[in-house]
Amino acid sequence: MSKTNLLDKYIQQNTLTPEIELLICCCRTYCDEKNSIKIKNLLQEKINWTYLIEIAGYHKVLPLLFINLSNYESQFIPTNIFKSLQNYHYLNTRRNLLIASKLINILNIFAEHKIPVIPFKGPVLASTAYGDISRRAFGDLDLLVHSENFIKTKQVLMSKGFEPYSDSSEREAAYLKSLNNQEQEAYLRSHWELHLVNRNEQVTLDVHQGVLSKKFSVPYSSQWIWEDTKLIPFIGKQILSFSPENLIIILCSQGGKDCWLWLNRICDLAEVLRAYSDVNWEKIWQLTIQLKMTRMLLLGLSIAHNVLDAELPEFILQKIEGNQLVKKLTAEIITQLISPVPAEATTSQLKSTLFHLKLIEHPLDKIAYCFEHLIVPTIADKSFIRLPKFLSFLYYFVRPIRMIFFNKNKN
Repeated sequence: MSKTNLLDKYIQQNTLTPEIELLICCCRTYCDEKNSIKIKNLLQEKINWTYLIEIAGYHKVLPLLFINLSNYESQFIPTNIFKSLQNYHYLNTRRNLLIASKLINILNIFAEHKIPVIPFKGPVLASTAYGDISRRAFGDLDLLVHSENFIKTKQVLMSKGFEPYSDSSEREAAYLKSLNNQEQEAYLRSHWELHLVNRNEQVTLDVHQGVLSKKFSVPYSSQWIWEDTKLIPFIGKQILSFSPENLIIILCSQGGKDCWLWLNRICDLAEVLRAYSDVNWEKIWQLTIQLKMTRMLLLGLSIAHNVLDAELPEFILQKIEGNQLVKKLTAEIITQLISPVPAEATTSQLKSTLFHLKLIEHPLDKIAYCFEHLIVPTIADKSFIRLPKFLSFLYYFVRPIRMIFFNKNKN
């Protein structure tokens, strides 16, 4: 690829606001001399601090913004802004430590019931990739279990005070609670994740049996992940974790799922690439070929390289340079990221569907995605209208009608 990355071209063309350029410079745990000089020069410009804090909050990178700004002389930063960021950092660190302690308690429950589990993202990613639990904002705890333990996990956690909830609406949450045991098991077998909340402990869990929804038509089984795990230290405990190679693939796939709307997704990937500079890239490439996820991988790596200067091996850079679709999508995503008005966090279903279809590599998988996404009924459809069991086939008609109705209302 060109030595001048795409973001540098936007800077040369003066199409970036100083606030967005400053934020991107601060979205890393290590600032080299080039970025340090950039930050110092930008701080001497007229910065709209309210807007900077707003977009940093939107992109979920306030911890990195504070940590990097705290390295510069206080005269460049308004006192009230610095104190506000400092207070946020204190509260975020305290909350992160509390959530990490709750994760240890939850992992002890899994160990007690002999359920293998891999905690990912959240405090584990903050500790291993960012090097400090305070440098990353997170909320829910994400756990991966074997498919055969998915229902058992739900039962165990419910016995410990957790209950299912929907992260979409109260109506969907009420529907989930209304299901009998048989219906709940059928629901779990057809979904890749389950949301659980313990209101007394004030902790929410996303329990996964796969890292991507079946909608993506990539191998739904997570066996490839379980075959390549490692033990890592975490708060005085040895826990299961993804191999660095698998973690890179997973972060690229999840960023693609979310249409790369947020800078924190790019930060996660860039920090992992920095922390694990000795990964086996040939192994990564061969595995993504098997998983039919090469576009997802190349797009994520291209964005991390162009936005946050992530270092990549030459053969990966050549793969990116030779893939016109990946280059086009990279440019679109960077344009979206540097927009003065951030894109809607919940981008339209049509827009995200079209984006996902571009990432799916094989025509038959695109058809499967459309079927899963547009036709197969979801919890939202079933909570939208309650049908008796003998009329449940009508949900296949409710689904497209509800999607049209939802999009019309949204627009």
